[in-house]
Amino acid sequence: MKIYYTRTPAEGFLREALAREYDGPIRLLRTNRGKPYLPEADAPKFSLTHTDGLLAVAIGPREVGLDAEKRAPRNVQAVLARLTPAERREDFFALWTAKESFIKYCGNTLAVMYRRLVYADGVLLLDGIPQAVSLQHFELAGCTLCLCTAAPEETNFLEL
Repeated sequence: MKIYYTRTPAEGFLREALAREYDGPIRLLRTNRGKPYLPEADAPKFSLTHTDGLLAVAIGPREVGLDAEKRAPRNVQAVLARLTPAERREDFFALWTAKESFIKYCGNTLAVMYRRLVYADGVLLLDGIPQAVSLQHFELAGCTLCLCTAAPEETNFLEL
């Protein structure tokens, strides 16, 4: 799995990163829930994320979800009120990126899935059932990233 990133918004960033990994046409389509994808059967899977000061895309041969959050002070009281006691003991940025990356991995939306997810002790539960996914956390450029895949992936970071 490769994660391409840039610290400044760049027009064409996604297309440039995809072109490095795929020789076919870069014809982006969207699912009915808005997730972008390449329609060709042999095309790589990818997940795009952005936060203040970072734009990143994970690209690989299997389904992937990637989320990033800038580590900065913020008012999280409204979110904390919705968390379980076990979740309140977690690092907020690890918890948030784990949930968001899983939602992207599934190709779903925050509105549909967020209340059904619990992240505690490094395990993600959907409707109370542990999910058989790998959640790998990284720190990059003052941000927490979470990569959600079916199994742990060797990951390389490449700056564009």
